[in-house]
Amino acid sequence: MTRCCFATALLALAIVLAGCGGSSPVPDPGTPTELIEVGPLLVRPASTAHFKAEPVPTVGGHCAFVALWGSQIDYLASQAMLDRIVFSSNRDGYFDVWACDLDGSNLVQLTNNTAAEYLPQWSPDGTHIAFDREWPGNDREIMTMNANGAGVVALTDNDELDTHPTWSPDGRRIAFETDRVGNLEIFCMFADGSNPTNLTNYVGSDEDPDWCPNAGVNDILFASPRCGDYEILRMEHDGTNPTYITGDPTDDDHNPAWHPQGYDVAWQRYSNGNSDVLVATSSGNNQRNFSNHPAEDPLPAWSSDDRWIAFRSNRAGNWDIWVQEATEPFHAFRVTTHAANDGWPHLGSPTAQTERVLIGPVGADWGGLDPIWSSAYAGIAAYDDAGYRNFVRIGIPTAALGSLEITPLTHTAVFSMDDPPVGVLVEASRIVNLRQDAGRGLPPTVWDLDPLDPGAALLYFSTRTGKLASVVCVDETSYSSAAGASPAAVSERPDGNRLVVQGRFSAVFDGNGRRVSGPASQVTIGPDGAAGVE
Repeated sequence: MTRCCFATALLALAIVLAGCGGSSPVPDPGTPTELIEVGPLLVRPASTAHFKAEPVPTVGGHCAFVALWGSQIDYLASQAMLDRIVFSSNRDGYFDVWACDLDGSNLVQLTNNTAAEYLPQWSPDGTHIAFDREWPGNDREIMTMNANGAGVVALTDNDELDTHPTWSPDGRRIAFETDRVGNLEIFCMFADGSNPTNLTNYVGSDEDPDWCPNAGVNDILFASPRCGDYEILRMEHDGTNPTYITGDPTDDDHNPAWHPQGYDVAWQRYSNGNSDVLVATSSGNNQRNFSNHPAEDPLPAWSSDDRWIAFRSNRAGNWDIWVQEATEPFHAFRVTTHAANDGWPHLGSPTAQTERVLIGPVGADWGGLDPIWSSAYAGIAAYDDAGYRNFVRIGIPTAALGSLEITPLTHTAVFSMDDPPVGVLVEASRIVNLRQDAGRGLPPTVWDLDPLDPGAALLYFSTRTGKLASVVCVDETSYSSAAGASPAAVSERPDGNRLVVQGRFSAVFDGNGRRVSGPASQVTIGPDGAAGVE
């Protein structure tokens, strides 16, 4: 049976992107093409002769949608503004400052001398790096340089230890650790090295300062053994009101790191002969072991978008830089793979980088993971101001490519709601399944449509999340055996804050790929795209 676009039944409610009343030709594989930019996506179709990247109209909502089809997609990746990692490494024989992308690519050596250089820190605007330098036979001093390694300036120059610099949120000041008064204290100075001021004035040791990047918080974390063992404290930027974040007398806590908005705190805990990265709220509540690995995992640092925590680890048998997702499923990835000693990571100075590889060869995704698919003939992608949000792969066999039509529905214009859902009509002589990205390293969510052999499928997306919220399968009996579709196959009408869809439907699926209804003649679509059967 030949199936063709039945959007003529929805003329008042649909914008036809590819035309109706005919079939798209089967794409000629042609020769591989260059990457095409589609919003935050990089796409490589097998041929550009028939490839389409067509926007799906929306009214309100957070996400934009685009239909990708017409030619086999061999590569699909998302781009985002991701932090660069600055770190210290002795891979050339001395500890120098290096920088790389979040996945370890674009590695650059920023300093090259016989001094030992540690604890590099990006300035808030990403234009400068503070670090400490120790020439042979001398003590450590605080330095700054441009992001490209040029313009090195010494901010301290004395016979005492000056180390562990951290920038104020506005970049005008630098706090640091020093023993210039006989014991370790937290000092603060202007970014040109002037006006050094003691903030802690405590008889014991105060170490490892970290200044909150959020100017609304503006507090400094530090480590101190004021109660016998090392604990994490926070104080106001002028040194007043020191308050404990941790308080376990059996463990030593060091190297605290602020969440970029000041919501949470990460730090290094040494317990039972092992160091792990722990995370808690900024008041110390809800403490949890973040890295939770038998190897050593010290020196945490948050990414500026709060999605990653970097740390040093020897879990691969060597000291390398690792990053771990800050939320579930908490995948950890090895950034550096050199036989040298890499450590003291700090994240900042975001640049456009590949964030995910959704379609591509084995091992091409971030951290050596496999992409979700090796190829696709069609799909719907969602993204917002922050970048990629979702991709739904439309599974059809090669023989059905000539019958494929993707048509967006403009019912959103008549919804009386702030974020109406987006509807897309997919037609083909055979629709096998739909597969939605469920997250990095996770198997996709699957809608198995093949047993139903639907004439078409109505896909409804949430414009808030970009996720597929429901799938309504049109029964093949809605189509005539002759060429062309039944003009009354499906109709839509607004009903207050919902959409009423009528027709012959073989099944209705929810946003998790579960079949929630069998045959139906009327389906309602709510504001979030979820379907109800009446």
